[in-house]
Order: sequence, then C-alpha cells, then structure tokens
Amino acid sequence: MLDQIAGCLERGMEVSVVCNEMAFGKDRNIDDARWRTLPGPVVSWWGGLNRCRSLLRKWSGRFWDKLSTFIDLANAHKLRNADVVVAHFGHNGLRVARVMKRRRISAPLVTIFHGTDVGRPMHDGTLHQYRPVFEKGALQLPVNAFFRQALIDAGAEPTQVVVHHMGIRPGEIEYHWRSWQGRTLSFISVCRLTEKKGTEYALRALACLPHRDWTYSVIGGGELLDELKLTAIDLGIADRVTFLGPRPHGEVKQRLRDADVFLLPSVAGRDGDLEGIPVALMEAMAGGLIAVSTYHSGIPELIEDHKTGFLVPERDVAALAGKLTWIAENPGLCEPIALAARRKVEADFNSNALNERFAQIVARLGETGSNT
Repeated sequence: MLDQIAGCLERGMEVSVVCNEMAFGKDRNIDDARWRTLPGPVVSWWGGLNRCRSLLRKWSGRFWDKLSTFIDLANAHKLRNADVVVAHFGHNGLRVARVMKRRRISAPLVTIFHGTDVGRPMHDGTLHQYRPVFEKGALQLPVNAFFRQALIDAGAEPTQVVVHHMGIRPGEIEYHWRSWQGRTLSFISVCRLTEKKGTEYALRALACLPHRDWTYSVIGGGELLDELKLTAIDLGIADRVTFLGPRPHGEVKQRLRDADVFLLPSVAGRDGDLEGIPVALMEAMAGGLIAVSTYHSGIPELIEDHKTGFLVPERDVAALAGKLTWIAENPGLCEPIALAARRKVEADFNSNALNERFAQIVARLGETGSNT
C-alpha cells in the first residue's frame, strides 16, 4: 500500500490517506522511507471515536453493523472531495459502498482484495456480504486470480473484477547469488508468526534433513512465537534456529542478502485466513534467494515448481523436507532457478509497471466520474 501511494504521488496525483489505524506497521518498518513521504495529514476515519472502536464493537454486539455504518455516515465528509476512492481490503470497500447507497459519496469506488478479506468469508460462506461493493463499486481489484474467481462466484460482474498484483521495485534490490557448496546452508523466514505462514511445518521439515550443516533465522513476531520456540526445542533443533522477532527494515534487507533459501510454507488457517501473494516472497526472489512455498491461494502465480522456486502441498512435511534436501544437495542446479525467479519478478511483479497501470485505471475512473 505504501508503494502504491508513492507510485501515485510520483505520477503527479494528489493523494489523501484516510485510515483506521494511524500507525499500522510503522513500529516494524520505521526506517522505511515511504512513511516519511506519506501525504499529510493522515486522517482517522472515525476521528476521536477510533480509539473506542473495539469497545463499541463489543458493546453493540449484533447491532454493530448499524452502529458502525451510522458513524461512517457521520464521517463521510472526509471522503467527499476525492475523485476516486480506493479502499484497501474488502471490509473497507463494504463500508464505503454502504455510505454510497445513502448518496453521501459519488466518486467511483475501487476495492482491492488482499487475502483475509476473501479467505475468511469463503470459509464462513459469507462472501455475499460484498454485494453492495459489487453493485456500487466501479471496479474490484483482487491481488490474484484465485480471489477473482471467488468474487465472481459470489456475484461480482466478471468485467468489473480485474487481477492487479501487488509488487516490489526490483531495481532497489541487488541480485546476489552465492553457492552454499562447502559451507553452512542458511534458511530464513520473514513473516508474522501466525498459523497461515506455516512456520511450524518449516521447523518440522528442517528437523528431517539428513544434513545437519544448516541454520534457520525467523524474523517477525506474533501470537505463535513462544509455541514455535518450544516446537524447535522438542524437535531438537533449537541450537540451529534463531527467532529474531520484529527487526527494522534495513536489517531485514541485510539478513536476506546473507541467506540462501527463503521458507514460507503457507497454509489456509482454520478460520479461513489466506495469503494473497506474499510480497516477502517477491523480495526474496528478486534478491537471488531460492524460494520454497506451497500450492496455496495465488502463490503458484508467482512460483512455478522447480523453475522459479519450489512448491509443495500445504502441511506436507515429508514433501517439504524432500525439497529442502534436494536444494541442500544441488547448489549448482539452483543457480538458474534463482535467476529465473528474478526475471519472473521483474516481468510480472514490478511495482513500477504495476503502479503505472494502477494510475491509468484511477485516472480513467476519475475522468468518468467527473463526467457523470
């Protein structure tokens, strides 16, 4: 999202940011320059009431939809001067669409669907909740083809649902390949330690490796941190695994540069939580790491098994261990895979090209909206 905002600003667009959480992610990426270039002031949609949001939700219970919509309507003036409203995540698109139904906003609505906002409703059978978005929105931009089909199946008009990938700027990431022949093989994961990231399966697969000359660094915090530390102890690999917690953006980049294999064996959460296409995988592939992940959500749109990385079925520890063993034993055969991965990111997940496309979409909708 930060990069998309930066892309619009670079193309001479005026951008206003209205959000729920004023500093989401900033504590983990305070050294990311894009925070300093955000157009200001960043506005809270609910203003002073935002700090009471969780309490209001608990207090209002089944009346939450009505109460939250009432507060959204009262703050709709914060969106009225926009030529186009871009809502990141389906639930925010739904909020805007409900306000539009009451004629408080007339600008075209673009809703970007990222992951949880599709996965959980699919799991619960509630994707139909987005029908106001389909009816009032000008365009739905899911981040992968898997989500596109899910939205169409839920009633969205196919011509209004277009896949728009998130991306990275590969020109800012130096490609760096080095063989691990004759030295310790370095695995790394950078992720929130939640169920869908599949870190448990990475640990279990590593414990099965016949080769013991490896290390594994895990960057990120989350509710499963303590549990995963205990898992590493139980598996007898705690001396090779380092849980680093959240680290500054600059340090993460350096640790990625020093690693060989990026592990992200994503799984569908028990609550339906899904990945989109993780940006962390794109960054690793651009930097020359071998990416290992799963046949999950939109990830196969980024990684083709044995060509631009490696994929295994979700939760299949034996298959994952087999891929990691092959990688450990074949550094020479991995080099062309790493190069192909870099080229894949440059071709299909380059945010410079994606931001140009997005700016064209927004500009076209803005012109259409001003003529109606």
